[in-house]
Formats: sequence, C-alpha cells, structure tokens
Amino acid sequence: MVLAWSAVVAIILGVVGLVTYALTRDSSPATFTQTALTSPAVLSALSTVPGATFDEVGVTVPGTDLTAPRILTGQPLLTSGGKPEILVVGTEYCPFCAAERWPLVVALARFGRFTVLHDATSATQSVFPDTATFSFAGAHYSSRYLTFTGVELYSDQIGADGTFIRIAELDSAQSALVARYGGPAGTTTGGTAPFVDIADRMVTSTAAFSPALLAGQSQAQIAGEVADPTPSTDASSTTGAPPTGQAVDAAANQLTAGICTATGQRPTVVCRSKGVRAADLSLGLPAPLAPAG
Repeated sequence: MVLAWSAVVAIILGVVGLVTYALTRDSSPATFTQTALTSPAVLSALSTVPGATFDEVGVTVPGTDLTAPRILTGQPLLTSGGKPEILVVGTEYCPFCAAERWPLVVALARFGRFTVLHDATSATQSVFPDTATFSFAGAHYSSRYLTFTGVELYSDQIGADGTFIRIAELDSAQSALVARYGGPAGTTTGGTAPFVDIADRMVTSTAAFSPALLAGQSQAQIAGEVADPTPSTDASSTTGAPPTGQAVDAAANQLTAGICTATGQRPTVVCRSKGVRAADLSLGLPAPLAPAG
C-alpha cells in the first residue's frame, strides 16, 4: 500500500527524531564492521538504466508526489579537486537516507561510476524498518565531471552501550553547509538527514519519496524495477505493487538536472535528454536546451 506521503511526513519525522535521540545520544566510539560489497549485478542494473526509460518516466510517478529539492541561486560553486562537489551526509540507520540513496546512486552513475559500494539496511528499531539500500561509507566513485563526497555519520549497527555506532565526523566546512542549508527553506536549523548538496546549486534534506515504496523488497528486486519499471495500470490503486522503479528514476531525473547545472550541462547526451528537461521544467530551472542529436 502506498502511503499518503504529504499527510504523514510530519508525524514520521517526529518518530524518527525520538528514535534518533534515544539511540545516538552519548554514543561512544566502537568497533564498526563494514557491510558486504554491493553485487556487480546490482551496480550494473543501476548504472545501465536506458535513456529511453528516464525519458518515459520523466518526473511523474503514479499515485505519488515527489518532494522537490530546493534550488539555490547566487552562491559560488562548491568544488573539490577542481570539480563541482556533491556532498551527501546521512546515517546508515535512517530510512529516509535509505530511500534517497537509490536515486542518488542512479543519478551519479550517469556522470561516472561506483567501483566500491556497500550494502546496508535501515534500522529495525525505526519506522520503515530494514529498508534495503547502500552505504556511502568507504565508497569509491570516479567521474570526469564531478567529485562525490559521501559521509555516513552513524552505522546501522548498535554498540555495547546500546547506541548506534558513530563512524564519521563532519569537518568544519561540511558542518557549515549542513547548518546553512540543512533545514527547511527560510530557516537556519540544520542537522536533518539525508542532506544532499549538489555544488551549492541544489539541496535537499529529505527523501524524494516515501521509504514505504521500498518496503519488503530486496536490493536486487528494487534494482530490477529501477532498470525496467513497470507502469501502473491504475494510478488510484492502493492495493497493487507500488511504483518503486518509477519513483527512483523520476527522483534521479531531478537530481540529474541539479548536477547538470553544476557541470555546465555536461555530458550533453544526459543533460539535454527529454527526462532531464522535464525535471528542469518541474523545478523551475532555466529553460532547457533542445534535445541532443
């Protein structure tokens, strides 16, 4: 059943906040066991989504409204290593981080490739428990167009003191970005997760869609639906299979549109595609160029 995302998000965030406080307060360093590597088959499926699939999906998901990222203007480009930087801050136990990593991995695969990525699931103790996802802890990503920095602050593992294991800290520059852009538009409250900053051109501090769309599915099942999404025959149905693949691909189009603003609309075949142009229009970005070729 697809949940009414806009109707329950405030309650859900409150529950997650209570769980987070209870399980991360006074956390002390502990031994962290890196999870298994993501299978080559899953990485391949997410890295080879046909352009026609992105174009067909656009930004429309049956029965689901995507949460749009926030567009920033007038900011200097955030860079690292001489290239636009994508900064992602999350926690392995967080179900909203779990959901947002799916379109992030898919979008980033359009600009480069992950050579190392690890499996993860959201916490059993929270809402949307055991959501299949990935961890950016120890991830390796390469791209000629951008630099990717993924920070997982806490593991999905609980230490001897009963709290989630702290595995990373933000540096001062990263903390400043989260403090500045991590809260809702018009506020200065930061610290929400996931936090995604696309080169100070686009930011978001929540998942694009409800983690409920991923519930009860394995990583391989979700990857298969992303690579080959099956359109829903009844947008009003609440009993059929959720439109998981469409949601991930549509959110990936949104993120791709943001990345393209940072890379100077390169690569052209991606940034001038029909699906990305649809995302440009939905997000109020400058008038998109004509399709490539």
